[in-house]
Amino acid sequence: MSLLSELISSRIEKNKRLGLYRKIPEISFDKYVYNKLNYSTGTVNLATNDYLGLSKNEKIKKAAKKAVEIYGTSSSSSFLIYGHSDIHRELEKELCLFKGGYEDCILYPSGYQANTGIIRSLSNISPLNTFIVFDELSHASIIDGVLSSGVKFKSFKHNNLEHLDSILGRHKDYEIKLVVTEGVFSMDGDIPDIPGILSIARRYDALSIVDDAHATGTAGEKGGGSADLHKVKPDIIIGTLGKALASNGAFAVSSRLIIEYLINFGREFIFSTGIPPSSAAAALSAIEFIRENPEIVKTLRNNSEFARKYLKESGLNTLDSSTHIIPILIGDEDKAVLIEKELLKADIYLKAVRYPAVPKKSARLRLGINASIDGRTLKHALKEIAVQAKLI
Repeated sequence: MSLLSELISSRIEKNKRLGLYRKIPEISFDKYVYNKLNYSTGTVNLATNDYLGLSKNEKIKKAAKKAVEIYGTSSSSSFLIYGHSDIHRELEKELCLFKGGYEDCILYPSGYQANTGIIRSLSNISPLNTFIVFDELSHASIIDGVLSSGVKFKSFKHNNLEHLDSILGRHKDYEIKLVVTEGVFSMDGDIPDIPGILSIARRYDALSIVDDAHATGTAGEKGGGSADLHKVKPDIIIGTLGKALASNGAFAVSSRLIIEYLINFGREFIFSTGIPPSSAAAALSAIEFIRENPEIVKTLRNNSEFARKYLKESGLNTLDSSTHIIPILIGDEDKAVLIEKELLKADIYLKAVRYPAVPKKSARLRLGINASIDGRTLKHALKEIAVQAKLI
């Protein structure tokens, strides 16, 4: 065995000993369902990010199929070479409106590329005079974007505005300052004080960036995300199409000038194949569905409130969750994985989240509540989760 093979094998074995080993689960999408009135068939899926349950919506599937017939299956190249189709341009316009009236929009292949690319691109304008401050619980893609930017940075304590203000006060002389946070935190399910963060950012002439991956389609009265919920307008909102919008890819909305800059200098955009027209059509149809059926957002909120209340009353720790993302803190990695396996035997599919997605010894079960699950099924699943979490 070569030295490289030995080192790789050693790392893998260490992960196994620490209870952090991972492999991609083999699943049948026909088996994993939201509604299950007959508990002897099917598996309740609480691991999905399809928060509104729109991925199997007939109208949205029809829109995607029609786009395949018209445009084919792929964009085949980067947007700068292949160009936009009318369906891509229409999606960008709708995203600008959906997110609160922004001037322009840019589409990315994934949320990871959007976060890393935007942070890195903005840092390259004046790298020696750029400073980034971000919430310490920010998603890995934000952290990776910051680390790869090569500029000076510091994290602020989770949703601690006093700490954020203190950090920016000490770095106010930097020409370019970026303040980055999430609209809904993906592992804790809580919502930061976006108005307060934006107020501090403006005071220090800093550019505000909000990752709305888990807020898009779920937060606010109309599902518009952070701008809808808080009635504010960050300088840049980043979001994904692959969660509540039942498609794949990502986007950012901002001023026309910033989007123009990202198109011309953002390597993640320039050198990536554009999302397929069918994905744009599906996301566009999802936005239209949410606009025509705003009650689906309220249904998601009601389901989430019921689930959180049930789990808390069962004696489980859901941290500071106030959204459709509900963590159940377990702590020990092995125990969390064991609970996951026992729940699957009971036809309940959710995932144990472990380091490095969360800090060591803070492993948790992560529930993704959705709007499509019926009350009886949800209560049955929650009861089984509470039993297994206490038994092990």
